[in-house]
Formats: sequence, C-alpha cells, structure tokens
Amino acid sequence: MRIRPLPKRWLIHSIEYREKLPGKDSYGNPLFAETVTIENVRFDDTTVFSRDQTQTKIQAEAVVFIDSTHSTNLPEKFVEESKITFNGREYTLKKVVTLYYPNKNKVRHWELEVI
Repeated sequence: MRIRPLPKRWLIHSIEYREKLPGKDSYGNPLFAETVTIENVRFDDTTVFSRDQTQTKIQAEAVVFIDSTHSTNLPEKFVEESKITFNGREYTLKKVVTLYYPNKNKVRHWELEVI
C-alpha cells in the first residue's frame, strides 16, 4: 500500500512564517527571522481542547497542515513560539507535530498548532 502526500488540491492557503531566534534584543523582546511566505498549505480554523477533571483548556485555535512534497519555501525546521500570519491575523506556534510515512523515515507532513 502506497501512502501519498496530502493532495495538492486541499492545500489552498498560504501563510507568513517568522521563525523565533535564540536570544533577545536590547529591550528584552524575542528576536525573529525575516518573514517567509509558505504556499500550498491548509489552515483549518479548528479549536483543539484539552480536558481534565477540573477544567477545559484551549490548546490551539487553529491547525496548519504543511506538506513535505507540495508546500513551498519550507524552513529547515519549525520552531515553537514562532509567528504565523494568516489572513492578516498573527498567531503563535505552540506545537509542532511531525508525521512520517509509515514505511520509511521520511516526513509526510507537519501539523502546526497555533494560538
């Protein structure tokens, strides 16, 4: 059974990605790299919850699907606390989920949970 990349027809969005850099500026603010536009992604505005016996927490406001084959301008890695802009709204990358093909050690796609 062959597992294919995410279908390109699903990847109808683009995002702007600003990678968080190590260190801080002279005012104590985080440093970010130049903005890179990543095309052929899917931005799903879906809230991800975490529940326990006492409370419900929002883990993410949206999930961005980035395909290793069809998405363009990919960074070497995705860094948590980086900034992602979609439709003029800025989000913070909270969790990077890397998904591999089941039969080989190659990334199929990433799911970026943003808030």
